[in-house]
Amino acid sequence: MVRVRAVDRAGTTLVEDVVPHGIDPAAVLQAHGHEPLWSGTELVDGEVVLVYLVEPGERPEPHQRLGAYAVVVAEHLGIPSLLLTTFANTDDDVWGLPGGGVDPGEDPAAAAVREVWEETGQQVQVTAPLQLVSRHWTGQAPSGRLEDYHAISAVYLAACSEPVVPVVHDVGGSTAHAAWIPLSELAVTPLLDWQRRILPRSLG
Repeated sequence: MVRVRAVDRAGTTLVEDVVPHGIDPAAVLQAHGHEPLWSGTELVDGEVVLVYLVEPGERPEPHQRLGAYAVVVAEHLGIPSLLLTTFANTDDDVWGLPGGGVDPGEDPAAAAVREVWEETGQQVQVTAPLQLVSRHWTGQAPSGRLEDYHAISAVYLAACSEPVVPVVHDVGGSTAHAAWIPLSELAVTPLLDWQRRILPRSLG
């Protein structure tokens, strides 16, 4: 187990907490409203303690978002392909599954179908739930606000009986481009890490 400790310039412990698996230790202290500066490591009763010198900082605003995404595989122009999108307002050429936020009162599966249409122009039918993914971090929102962000993503398998050339209907939204990417090219296609990890093994 790894713990993180925040101390002031006098050496007084202000915060000590467990670091969840996969979480940046500094983010744990930011969630307590501190700006951490790496200080060193201690071993206490067999546990590693990461020590940070901290100054009072901005306390992050809690924000939770429920999203719905779809894994859509079809033969487009006779080639088995996965439906993917790229993101607006970013310089990174990274692809992701079509999907987005669930509206208040909206069924997540219905949201996945709606988002696929808005982002790619494809008519799909949800066939089965694939996975519920929870991700949690602290960071700057596009607005500049520091957020304690919790993203919950419902991912579904979906079928597309009549795949067409993708078109982005939600112009001005978060999607820049949409395309059918051949399954044979997935291994060399830059894809969001958390989404690649949950793709069915049959897709390669």
